[in-house]
Amino acid sequence: MILQPELIDRYHEELKTALEERRYSEAASIATAKLSDSRAAEVLSEASAEAAIPFLLACGGAHGGRILAKLPTGYAAQALCSAAPETAGALLEMTPPDHAADIIQALPDDTRGQLLQHTSSVFNETIGTLRRYTPGTAGAHMTSRFLTITRDHSVGETLSAIRSAAADIEHSSYVYVVDGIGKPLGVVSARDLLRHDPKAPLLRAMTPHVVAVTVDDSAAEAARLIRNRRFTMLPVLDHNSVLVGVISFDDAIDILTTQVADQFTGINAGSTDESFFTPPLSAIKMRLPWMAANVFLNLGAVAVITGFEETIAAVAILAAFLPMITDMGGNVGIQSLSVAIRAIALGEVRLREFWRAIRKELVIGLINGVALGVLFMTIATVWHRNALIGAIAGFALSINVVVAGVVGGTIPFLIKRLGKDPALMTGPLLTTITDITGVSIYLGLSTLLLLR
Repeated sequence: MILQPELIDRYHEELKTALEERRYSEAASIATAKLSDSRAAEVLSEASAEAAIPFLLACGGAHGGRILAKLPTGYAAQALCSAAPETAGALLEMTPPDHAADIIQALPDDTRGQLLQHTSSVFNETIGTLRRYTPGTAGAHMTSRFLTITRDHSVGETLSAIRSAAADIEHSSYVYVVDGIGKPLGVVSARDLLRHDPKAPLLRAMTPHVVAVTVDDSAAEAARLIRNRRFTMLPVLDHNSVLVGVISFDDAIDILTTQVADQFTGINAGSTDESFFTPPLSAIKMRLPWMAANVFLNLGAVAVITGFEETIAAVAILAAFLPMITDMGGNVGIQSLSVAIRAIALGEVRLREFWRAIRKELVIGLINGVALGVLFMTIATVWHRNALIGAIAGFALSINVVVAGVVGGTIPFLIKRLGKDPALMTGPLLTTITDITGVSIYLGLSTLLLLR
């Protein structure tokens, strides 16, 4: 059946209404029969918090677990905290392990312990394995639900294994061929199997080249590899080259989406550990240290302005133009910064192209600087009716635009070269540099030309 957008929107509204009216059985029927797990999770996340657990239970264990996995991690953890430990444990156990590990990590320590007491030893062992890996690595994001078969089987036996696979296996149309200890020898798809005689050896149908990552490799790099190579999933190997998990295409999209959100947060010196569901006191602990550090960074600009007190006192109108010069530098810098971080995140550029970035930003900065400087000079001259002050303000703005563009476009490369997150503290650092540069040039020229 082909669903039209109008029909999906209607089902969306029906589910929303059923949740609002607490008709959970009807809501579950709509979600399981007419909407995807992602769409159902989207509607649920907009409903009242008390609707989450009854709705998920009405959907049934497996289906409820999949919808739980699609919810924002903070919302899912909050919902489980509102349920009895045995109920929350049963729901969590039906959630794909990689998503369950993220939800468990978001739970308060006491709640986490109580909940895990109501889950099976196999589930706890799987979650423990995933949580053992460093956050942000492929091991922390992989799922252990995939198909493998040893090389001594036939094509027909492999097809039978695919047909009998559990419904929750990730992409059961692909099977990894392994040796006796689990090292991958190749991969074969159901399509390839159907092209061969059922009695033919499996080795004849498989593709012997397997692209894989290790558990310690970056999850973001693995996700980009999946996207760039158009893989359905990517195998993950342990330190002994044994196949221990896979990262699916859906997982890769989630990883890259989260990375973009984290980088946006990092540009503005926010904490990637904070979410909408973070308690206010915890959020204050995350934000306040960064803001306190920013106070000390901005002392540089304050010190520069203090050194020109006499100039400002003599020509008071100079103070009126300071916000324009500093703010324009910050805005231009953020533009360059965003483009550079995006290019690095998408793998469009390499670190050795640092000088190319400088040349590009110099050209852009010079042209934009001249245009904006002339515009500001004209405005300042007409406003204050003083061509000299207008020229000084326009020139200072021009230089600050050039500096902001170059700094914003190159700082991410320098930070990446140091092995750090390109978005780390770049926003506040960029703002401080452009503030000091703009103020120094503007007030320095004013002192030289107006107080002779």
